[in-house]
Amino acid sequence: MPLMTPRGRVEVPPTFHGRPRVVGAKRLSRYTDASTSVEVQEEMITSAANRIGGEIVGWAEDVDTSALKTTPWERDELSYWLGRPDEWDVMIWQRMDRAVRNMGDMVDLARYAKQNNGKRLIFASGPGGAQLELDFSSPMSELIMLILAFAAQLEGQTIMERNQGAAAHLQSLGRWPGGVVPYGWKVGRKTFADGKEGYWLYLHTDEDPKQSTADIRRQMVARVISGAPVGRGFSDVLRWLEGMDAITPKNHRALQADPPRELDPESRWRVTVVREMLLSPVMRGYLTKRDGTIVRDETGAPIMQAEAMLDNDTWHELNDALRLLENGLAGRPRSDGHELLGVLVCSICERNLVYNWGYGKKKVNGKVVRTDEREEKYRCNGTEHPPGVPGLAIRKPETLEWVSEQFLAHLGPFRRTQIVRTPGVDHRSEIADLEADVEELSTRLGALRGPAADAVMKQLQGRSDRLEKLRQQPVIPARESVVQLDRTWADDWNATDDWAVRGDMMRSVGVRLEALPAVGWRPDISERLRFLVGTHVDAEEDALEDARHQAEL
Repeated sequence: MPLMTPRGRVEVPPTFHGRPRVVGAKRLSRYTDASTSVEVQEEMITSAANRIGGEIVGWAEDVDTSALKTTPWERDELSYWLGRPDEWDVMIWQRMDRAVRNMGDMVDLARYAKQNNGKRLIFASGPGGAQLELDFSSPMSELIMLILAFAAQLEGQTIMERNQGAAAHLQSLGRWPGGVVPYGWKVGRKTFADGKEGYWLYLHTDEDPKQSTADIRRQMVARVISGAPVGRGFSDVLRWLEGMDAITPKNHRALQADPPRELDPESRWRVTVVREMLLSPVMRGYLTKRDGTIVRDETGAPIMQAEAMLDNDTWHELNDALRLLENGLAGRPRSDGHELLGVLVCSICERNLVYNWGYGKKKVNGKVVRTDEREEKYRCNGTEHPPGVPGLAIRKPETLEWVSEQFLAHLGPFRRTQIVRTPGVDHRSEIADLEADVEELSTRLGALRGPAADAVMKQLQGRSDRLEKLRQQPVIPARESVVQLDRTWADDWNATDDWAVRGDMMRSVGVRLEALPAVGWRPDISERLRFLVGTHVDAEEDALEDARHQAEL
C-alpha cells in the first residue's frame, strides 16, 4: 500500500496491482454540518471503493468550503488531485452535492473526466440511496446527470436562502448567527435580556500561551500601538507570531470545531491576515459582514455578537497607530527597523543608527579575504560628519550585552511604577464613533432609493440625535496617581529575552545610547557607547541658559 501523508497526498505509481486507484473526496461547508460529518463521508466512500474492488490512494478533504461558492478547481485538496490525473482512476464522493451544487460545475467535471481517459466519477449514495456512477457514453446519461446537478443546485440555493433568513433573524435579536468563529473567541450559550437562550461569542483563553487566542490578539494590538512611533508594524507582529509559534486562524477554527479537527501543520501566518485582524471592528464585539462593514440596528447602533476584546480608548489608540504606520511613515515600512531604534543614535549627527550585516574579513597571505562568519552591526548612514570622521559602526552582539549590563546597573534596583487612573466623564471616543457612523450612513444614503433609503435615514437620524446629545455634555478629566509596584526593572528585564520588549522598556524611561567614533584599533565597547537616562539636555544650550540666569540675579 502506498505511503500516505497527513493530507492524503502521495506520489502514486502508474499501475497499482491491477486494481482501480481511488481518491476519496470529502467536503463540508462549515464545521457545524454534523449530518454529513467527515467521518460519515469517509466510511461511505471506503465502502464504495471496496464494492468496485478499488484501493484508496489518497483523500481530498476540503472543510469550511461551500460548493455554491467554489468550483472543484478552487478547493485546495480537490484541485491537487484534479491536477494529477495520471495518479488515480476513480474519484468517489458520498453524494453529488458533496462534489457540486452547480450545473455548470457538473458539466466541467464531466468534460474533465472525458478528456482524461474516461475517469470514473462515483457517488456512494445516489437517488434512492443506491450507488451512482456517471456514464458519459450516451446523451441520455448526460441529461440525467444534468437533471441531478440541477436538483443539487436548487437544493443548495434553498438552503442558502433559509440560512440567510435565519441569520438575519438572529442578528436582529443580538445573537451570534453562526459561521466562522473569529480569532480570539469561542462559541457558547447565553441567556439574553429577553429570557431566551442563544449562541454568543466569548473571549477564548488557554493555559498554553501559544493557543490563548484572545491574549495573542490583544498582544498584537499592544505591539502595534507601542511600535508605530518607531516604525514597527505588521511585519514586526508577523515575526513575533512566528517566533512564539502562535496558533494560526485556520487551526484555531479547527480546535473550535465540534468535534475538533486535526491541525494543519502547513498553515502559516501572513501579513495580509495580520493586517485584516488589526483593522477589523470585530474586536469591539460588533457583528460585521463579509466585506468588513458593521451590521446596525434600526437606530443605526452597531449590533453586538461577542464580548468586546478592546475598550473604546484602546480601539482609537490602535487606529491612530495604524494611521501613523500607513501615512505618517510615508506609507511604507521602516527599512532601518531594529530593537534599539529610537534609543541608539550617532553622537555626531544624532541620527538613528541602522541595522546592517555582512561577512567578516581576515588576512590570508597578505590578502584580505571574506570569511563565512556573519557580522551584525549598527551603522550610521549620516552624511553630516566633519571631514576625516568616518561613519560609525559598532558590532551588535557586544552592544546588546553592554546595554544589558548598563541598564541593570543604572535602573535594575529601582522598583517599577504604575499610573493608576480614576476615570472621569469623557464621551469624545463615542463622539468620534458617532461622527464616523454619520459619515458612513450619509455616504450610503446617497446611493439608495425607496424603502432602503428610508431605513438608512432612520439609522442616520438616530445616530445624529445621540451625537447632538453627547456634544452638549461637559468633559470631566480623569485623575492619575503613581504607585510603586513590587517588581524592579531588573525583574522585568531578566524575565524576557525579547529585545523588542527590552527596547520598549528603555524608550519608556528615556534611555539614550550615543555611539562615539572609534579611537585606535578595536577599542573596548565601553569606549564606543555612552548610556544616558531621563531628559537629555543639549550641553551648549544648558550653558547659555545658566549664563542668562546668572545675569538676572
